[in-house]
Amino acid sequence: MERKLTVQPELFLVAVDGDRIIGSVMAGYDGHRGWLYYLASDPERRGAGIGRTLVAAAEQRLVAMGCPKVQLMVRPDNEAARGFYDALGYEPFQTWDTGKRLIPDV
Repeated sequence: MERKLTVQPELFLVAVDGDRIIGSVMAGYDGHRGWLYYLASDPERRGAGIGRTLVAAAEQRLVAMGCPKVQLMVRPDNEAARGFYDALGYEPFQTWDTGKRLIPDV
């Protein structure tokens, strides 16, 4: 979270109910595509529309930045997340994901 707050902090959204955090999502835009990361909602309030609202707000902010498309990654065995994003109109496609850590987490 500390890193995100230094880069496009307007794309780090937190849902609150009073003084309690009930959800969050991080988004990013590189000038070509937007990305959604780490969507989470309070497990006791799943199904209440928190995730849907956070995704919609992130998408609106990305569109306002001129972002033409948004992507995200879901692990293949995460059926709940896959169903959630299917219901929001996200379409799966085949890619080869690879990465390299440049700065180790401590």
